[in-house]
Amino acid sequence: MPEAPTFFVPIVKPEDQETAFSTLARLSFCPLPSRGKRIYSIGFRSNGERWTATVGQTLRGVRNRTVRRRGQRLDVEERLSDRATVLAIFEGSPYMVATDHRILGNVGSAWESPFMAGEPTSVTYFAESSDPSVAGASAILPGGKQG
Repeated sequence: MPEAPTFFVPIVKPEDQETAFSTLARLSFCPLPSRGKRIYSIGFRSNGERWTATVGQTLRGVRNRTVRRRGQRLDVEERLSDRATVLAIFEGSPYMVATDHRILGNVGSAWESPFMAGEPTSVTYFAESSDPSVAGASAILPGGKQG
């Protein structure tokens, strides 16, 4: 996992970051976390699959399967992906993940938004900025470009 950036909400202008994040928290039925507790990425399990939700990126996962080839059983790792882009992740029981699916239109995701991610296997928090006016000054745009 690359080093976490300072806090941002994808596709949102820097001056609207806090309002958008507050709205996503409300839609997820979660309290608004303090700056030091805002989550950048989590790993979680769903139906035997291992998934990663990272703010500004699409959901990705791995499923292990056993297949037969030439009379032998082989364990193979199948890569999974979903078209939804993660907008925010909220701590709780369960953790909640808000994506752009049905919030910014129907992107064809298999996951509703927000969805329950259960208890994560890993959590990465946003980096804290030494200058509070800098937090949220960058935004990740569609395609992973930083603006």
